[in-house]
Amino acid sequence: MMATNQRRWSAQFFAAALIPALAGTHLLGDVAQAKPVETSPEYSKDIFARAIPTAGSVGVEAAKKLLQKTSNAAADLQYRPPLWDWTAPATVPSVTAQAAPQTPPAAPEPADTQAQDDEAQGDILDEVSVTATRRLTRARDTTATTYSINREDFQKQGAVTVTDALLLVPGFVGQPSLGGIRNSGGNFLRGFDDQRFQVLKDGLPLQRSSNNRTDVSRFQVADLERIEVVTGGATLRYGSGAVGGVINLITETPKGPPKLTLSYEAGSYGFSRYLAKYGGGDDTLSYNLVFTSTVAFNNYPFSYTLPNSAQFYPQGTIVPNPNFASDPENQPETVDLFGFLTPEVGPPIKVQGTADVAFNASDTYSGKLTFKPDPSNRLTFRVSQQNSRNAQNGPGTYSFSTCFGGPSASPNGTLTLERFLPLDANGNEVACSPQRFLVNTRSNLLTFQGAPFTYTQSLSGVPLAPGQAYPTAEGVIGTIDFFAVTSQSQTEVALQWDYDITPTTSLNSYIYYFKFSGNGSRPPQFAVNTDILGGAPALSLGPLSQPFFEGQLFAIESVLNHRFSPGGNIQFGVNVREDRSYQQKAGGSTFFDRAFTRSSVFAIADISFSDQFKANLGARFTYSNQYGTVGTPAVGLRYTPNNFISFRTNYSYVFNSPSLSDLFVGSPQGPFFQNPNLQPEAGVTWDAGIDLTPAPNVGIRATYFNTYLDGVISTVIFPNPDFINFALTPGFTPFLQQQRNLASRYASGIEVDARWQVNPEVSLRAVWTNQDARPYGLSDDPTQSTFPFFYGFQDPFIPFNNVVVSATYANKGLTATLLGRYDGGKRRFASTEFVPNWFTLDLNVEVPISSFFILTGSVFNITDSQYESIDGIPAPGTTFRVGGRFEIGG
Repeated sequence: MMATNQRRWSAQFFAAALIPALAGTHLLGDVAQAKPVETSPEYSKDIFARAIPTAGSVGVEAAKKLLQKTSNAAADLQYRPPLWDWTAPATVPSVTAQAAPQTPPAAPEPADTQAQDDEAQGDILDEVSVTATRRLTRARDTTATTYSINREDFQKQGAVTVTDALLLVPGFVGQPSLGGIRNSGGNFLRGFDDQRFQVLKDGLPLQRSSNNRTDVSRFQVADLERIEVVTGGATLRYGSGAVGGVINLITETPKGPPKLTLSYEAGSYGFSRYLAKYGGGDDTLSYNLVFTSTVAFNNYPFSYTLPNSAQFYPQGTIVPNPNFASDPENQPETVDLFGFLTPEVGPPIKVQGTADVAFNASDTYSGKLTFKPDPSNRLTFRVSQQNSRNAQNGPGTYSFSTCFGGPSASPNGTLTLERFLPLDANGNEVACSPQRFLVNTRSNLLTFQGAPFTYTQSLSGVPLAPGQAYPTAEGVIGTIDFFAVTSQSQTEVALQWDYDITPTTSLNSYIYYFKFSGNGSRPPQFAVNTDILGGAPALSLGPLSQPFFEGQLFAIESVLNHRFSPGGNIQFGVNVREDRSYQQKAGGSTFFDRAFTRSSVFAIADISFSDQFKANLGARFTYSNQYGTVGTPAVGLRYTPNNFISFRTNYSYVFNSPSLSDLFVGSPQGPFFQNPNLQPEAGVTWDAGIDLTPAPNVGIRATYFNTYLDGVISTVIFPNPDFINFALTPGFTPFLQQQRNLASRYASGIEVDARWQVNPEVSLRAVWTNQDARPYGLSDDPTQSTFPFFYGFQDPFIPFNNVVVSATYANKGLTATLLGRYDGGKRRFASTEFVPNWFTLDLNVEVPISSFFILTGSVFNITDSQYESIDGIPAPGTTFRVGGRFEIGG
C-alpha cells in the first residue's frame, strides 16, 4: 500500500509541477494570440492545398513531402531547411527510414557550403509517424516516444513475422516466433502482456473479443510498409488495453507502375515460405494484392539443464495420517507417502530431445485499394484473411515445477490432493524451497496437477524410481494438452474515409469488422510406457473442453481534426465498438454467447508554441454497458533548447477492460465460474526522455518509464460450494476457478536506442532495455491457488536486461547484416531460480544477381547456443534459410 501511495503522490506531484511550468513560461496564454508569419501567396496556397490524412493512409515518402509544406508551428510557415542528415546515398536506405526532404524553390541560400550540406538533410527528430498523434507528425512535434521499423529493416533482419521485426524496438520483449507459432501471452511491451498493449493495423484494433489478446507472432510482414511503436500509455488516443503502448502495423500503399514480386525461401526443420505480391498506382488510385504461405515443422533438437530434480517417496513408506485427528470418520489412521515429494532435492538434470509441438502453417491473403476521386476525399478499402493450423500450446513446455498451493479444509492439503508440497518423514507439509523441477514425459504429464507419482516400472518390466520415467522409459515431450491441434481463421474488413472539409479541417472515419475463430482436436489415445495406468498402454481421451470458438468485433469511429491556429491542432473523436464471443464448452455439449458494447469520446489538443516548446493534453471518456464510465486524461511536453538536445515527458491515466471470457464464461459444473462484477484495471503511467543528435550521423534516444496498474485481473481457485451436486452428478469438479480484481502490477525501466551511420555503406544500431516488471500487493501463502507466485519478484517472461545490436553493410543492392542478441535470463516459474543468460548472433544477406533477381540467405544462432527462451521452452540451435526474390516492373 505504501508503494502504491508513493507512486500516486509522485505522479500527482509531477502533474502539479508540469502545469505551472507551462503557465510560468506564458505558453498557455500565448497560444491564443499566435499569428502566422507572412509568406508569399503562392507558398501559402500550396501549404493548405490538402488536409492531413488519417493514420496509415499515406506512404512514408508522401508524408515526408507533405510535412515539408505543413507544420505545427507558426514559425514553420516560413521555410527553414531541416537541421541535419544522416541518410545514405541511393544505394543505402536512410537510417531514419524516411525519404530525403526536397528543397522548395524559394529556399534561401545558406551562408556556407558545409552548413548547406548539413541542413539539407534530416535527423532522427524528422522521422514521420502517424501513430503518436493519429496524424502525420514529425518526432520533434510530438511528446510521445515513437519507434519505426520499415520494410528495408524487415529484409535486413530476415523477419518473417511482426515479432521478428520488433527485435529492434526498445521496451518490447517477445518469444521466438519460429515462423508463426502461437505466443499468446508471451509478448510484452513496457512490462505488460498482449492483453494490456494494443496491436493495430492501419490504426484499427486487432484484439480478440473473447480474451483481449493478440498473437503478434502470427502476423506476417509481407504486406507491411512499416511498423510504428508508441511505448507508454496510449489510452487517450486508442482506449482500453493500451497500458504498455501501441504497435501499429501500417500496410503498404504502392506508387508507380505495376510491380510483381515473387519470392521463395526454404530452411532448416521444414521451413518454407512463398510470397506473391502485385501492386502499383498513383495519387488517384493505388492497389496492392499480397499472398504469403509459411510452413515450419520446427522439429529441432535441443539441450538444456534444470538446476535440480524432484525426488519422490518409494512404495511402502507408511506413516500416521496427519489428517486423521481432524476427521477420524473419513480419514484412515495411516497413509502411504508413495509418490509424494521428499524434502530433499536431486541433482541437476540435463534435458535433451526434439521439439514436437512447435509446428505451424498459415496462408494469408490481403488486398488494399486506395481511391482519391477528388482533392478532398480519399477512400481506402482493405480486406485480409489468414488461415492457420498449429499446435495448441506451441512451442511447448518440456519441464515444469512440481510444488503448488491451494485451499483445503484439511490440515494437510497435500495428502487430500488439493495442493502439492514436500512432506517430511512424518507426512507433514514442509516449505518448497527451493522449487523442484521435473522433465515433462507422457507419464509425468498424466500425474501432474497434484496426484502422487506412483509408477514403478516400464511396460516391459524395467524398474523405475517414482517420477523418473525420463530418460529410461520415456523421452521428453512438449505438450501439456495431449497434442491438441487448433485451426484458426482471422478476417479483417475495413473502409476508411478521409475528407478535407476545409484547408484547415479534416474528418477521418472508418467502419471495421474483425473476426477470429477456431476449432481444435486431439488424438483419441495417449500412449504411455509405464504402469501409471495399471498396465494399460494408453489413455482414451474425449473431445476438447472447447472444440469451437468465434469472436467478432464491429467498430466505427470518426475524428475531426481542426487547425485552430498555425501552431495548434485539436481533435474531437467518437468511437463505438461491440465485442461478441461465441464458445462451445464441455466438449461441445454447452455453449456461451455474449456481447457487450463500449463507446468513447475524446478531445486532444496538440500545440506548438514555438520551435522549442510543444505540448499535448486531452481526455477520453469510455462508457460500457457492463462497468459504467472511465475517464483517462493525459498530458505531454517537449522542450528542444537547441539542435543538439530535446527533452520530452508524458503523464497519462490508463485502464484495461475485462474480457468477455473473464466476465461470463462459467458453469455450475466447473471448472470456470463467471464473474460479471469485474471492474476495469486502472493505473497511471509516466515517462521522461531525452533525444540527442551529437553529430549529423548519430542519434540517441533514452527514456525512463514508470507504470502501475491496480485491480489486476487474476485467477482464484476455491472449493465448489455445490457439494451435493458435486458428489452426485458426473462432470462436476470439486474446485472452481474465477477471475477477480486482486493485486497490482508495476513496471519501470530504461529504454535506449542508439544509431550511427558510420559512412554511406555502414550503419550501426544498438537497443538496450532494462525492465523491472512484477506483480505486488499480495503475499504468498500455501493455501492460495496462486502459490508459489512470488509476489514482488520479477515477471518470469521478462529479463532485467536485454540488448540487441546490428551492423549493416549496404552497397549497390548488396546488403549484409549481423544481428546480436543478449538476454540476461528470466526467472523460472514458481521459483527464485533464473534461466541462464544467453547470446546469439545472426547473419542476413541479400545479393543482387540481376536487375530483377535477388538471392537471399540467413543463418540464425551462428554460435549454436543451447538455451531456454523462457523456463522450460528451449530455442533452436543454428538454423538457416536460403531463397530468392524476383521483382518485375515498378
